[in-house]
Amino acid sequence: MRRSGRRISLPGVPAAPVQIPLWLDLSAVVVAALGGALVAARSKFDLSGIFGLALVTGLGGGLLRDLLLNQLPVAMKSPWYIVAAACAAAAVGLFGSQASQAPRSLVVLVVLDAAALGLYGISGANKALVNGLGVWPAVLIGLIAATGGGVLRDVLTAKPPSIFLRGELYATAALVGLVAYVCAYKLSGSTNLIAAAAATLTFLIRVLAWKLDLRLPGALAAADRVRGMTRSADDPDR
Repeated sequence: MRRSGRRISLPGVPAAPVQIPLWLDLSAVVVAALGGALVAARSKFDLSGIFGLALVTGLGGGLLRDLLLNQLPVAMKSPWYIVAAACAAAAVGLFGSQASQAPRSLVVLVVLDAAALGLYGISGANKALVNGLGVWPAVLIGLIAATGGGVLRDVLTAKPPSIFLRGELYATAALVGLVAYVCAYKLSGSTNLIAAAAATLTFLIRVLAWKLDLRLPGALAAADRVRGMTRSADDPDR
């Protein structure tokens, strides 16, 4: 893979000819795990529940991404991924009791979720592209990686997955960032700057959509609209 800057490596991380930037993968794990742990704390889970939900949320997107690419999940090959998720859970377990109940905790959750959405989405698309997949498969895998951890988190906390609810832009935000990233990748190759910019784009769209209450419409009554447009002007029911 082509990328600018100094190669980042840590002990225990296997050297492979195809490897996404380690900072991107670990950042996605930490941010997603923090969000999962905070949801667990808000739901009054005990410490085991906080750690469990943090691990599932933090690692879920990467596990789904690697399984779809027919690879052994990188979290199973390197201890750093589990350590990163566990450290995020420990931080919330030690210091998150009051923060999880504060009025602004929802803002923190939205910010963490938006950051994880961007980071995991780009890491998924990046790994798909450098493994030789086409544009649309890469976007699809990126979308699954971006939303997978959140779906698992919501299912384990008995909530409808956010991706399926009519709410502020969620999967749409990830999709826009992914399309922008894939286009930039095809034009100039993969660089840290492009990855960071695309992740930031997803983050901004998601946060602004939440702040401004931007939503996609629900199911449309197209037949009723067509009938309304075709009725005559003197129709009393028009």
